[in-house]
Amino acid sequence: MFDTECSEEAAQVSRSFANVPEWPSPEDTFDAIVAAGRPGASGWLALELDAATGDAALLDDRSLVDAIADLDRITSWAAARQTRLLGEFARRRPADPRDATTGPEGMSRWAPDEIALALSVSRSTAGARIAQARRLTETLTATLAAHESGEIDGSRVRAICDATHTLSEDDAIRVQDRVLPNAARQSRAQLVAALRRAVIAVDPEGANDRHARARRDRRVMVGAEDEGMASLWALLAAPDALAAHQWLTRLARGLGSDDPRGMDARRADLLVGLLTGQVAVTDPAVTDPAVTDPAVTDPTVTDPGDESAEGARPGEAEESGNGRSVLRVAPVNPGKPLVHVVIPYSTLTGADDQPCELAGFGPVPADLAREIAADAVWKRLVTDPLSGALLDHGRTTYRPPAALTDFVRARDVHCRSPLCRRRALDSELDHTVPYPHGPTAEHNLTHGCTVHHHEKHSPGWSVVQYPDGTLEWTTPTGHTYVSEPFDYRPEPDPPPRRPGRRRRLLLDWTSIADPAADTPPF
Repeated sequence: MFDTECSEEAAQVSRSFANVPEWPSPEDTFDAIVAAGRPGASGWLALELDAATGDAALLDDRSLVDAIADLDRITSWAAARQTRLLGEFARRRPADPRDATTGPEGMSRWAPDEIALALSVSRSTAGARIAQARRLTETLTATLAAHESGEIDGSRVRAICDATHTLSEDDAIRVQDRVLPNAARQSRAQLVAALRRAVIAVDPEGANDRHARARRDRRVMVGAEDEGMASLWALLAAPDALAAHQWLTRLARGLGSDDPRGMDARRADLLVGLLTGQVAVTDPAVTDPAVTDPAVTDPTVTDPGDESAEGARPGEAEESGNGRSVLRVAPVNPGKPLVHVVIPYSTLTGADDQPCELAGFGPVPADLAREIAADAVWKRLVTDPLSGALLDHGRTTYRPPAALTDFVRARDVHCRSPLCRRRALDSELDHTVPYPHGPTAEHNLTHGCTVHHHEKHSPGWSVVQYPDGTLEWTTPTGHTYVSEPFDYRPEPDPPPRRPGRRRRLLLDWTSIADPAADTPPF
């Protein structure tokens, strides 16, 4: 009897392995997997990779990069499979009706302890992972499927969960469906920006309300850091924060190239000087050096009518009336800091509440954009309603004029490396085809941060710019990656809500586990 049972089990195991493809031996290269067609993320792919990458020295450069990417897909597959198991575990641990204290959404309050012990993590961490697993297995099922197939990694999954946790189930699914098609080829920062825009588009009224509540919480805090340092942290409305940072940058550049400090150190020192009255600002557009900018100069430090201030030049220290030494600085450009906000005409007039774009920050709700527009100098930027890209505005000189520079900056929004989020405002304007072989025109100009500007000219790298503004980057291994121009088209109208669905918040297990916990922003 025993022999018969063993024979039947052996036959079943043999049949189960009959259709399993053979994986390459360690002597074979990774090309064998590529030639056979790369399989989906699974345990079998893990076995194939284990065999094919046993000796990394046998792989050529292209195969090495492909193997690294596939191992990342395996990591996502394993994490998604664990998420499904966590969701099933949560369903098997309902709340005890005799227990007045339950976990999130009717789950047993002791369930996180079992997982915490098994994984050697804190109870709060285990609870948060279970809560996310329930959200993914019950609502964001398409996100979980993309995670399990290896298309998106855990950081992108967390970004989607975090962005939708205040939304109803229906709205969360709408946001998920908008961002998932492009999520696989976006960096996490790019995905977060797309999520912000999608959340505003799906729930514009809620976005306006949430911004109003968040704005009431603006504050400045000090936090302790290591090595005798501290953080001065401010929570501000986005346009205020961008304008403040840009003003500090202008002042820092106004100190001149002879200043040995880097830009970060200059900004930090100027911030301290401005807040403590040790720095006074001179407007370079004013011919009388005794007249300072009243909007940014402390009147207790520098008296515009004080003749002793006359003749002081930017970058020089002077004595104030109270005996303190005051450094007089001037911004590299006069006038108010430039803040770009792109608003659809229909939103500007109040016909709808489309998400708007604050250059250097990302999507903002309609109410905030209209508030900025009410106190702004307008510049008309025409967009193509079919492609969503800014129309051509070419020039033929080496240095693009200011109008063309502003045009390309507004078109690019960020550095045009496929995954870089560096602001175009802080990047360098570059000819894709070097001048004079290529013209100084919109279709041959792009923005690149310092790193990616130099990378573009490194051996083995190349960039091709297509008429629609798309850039195709080629790496030394021959892999190609695409950077698409910023899409200014209005968001499509969301489908009608299904009746009878309740608004549901994803509970934060940390706050449930320890309501008194202090969570500073550092």
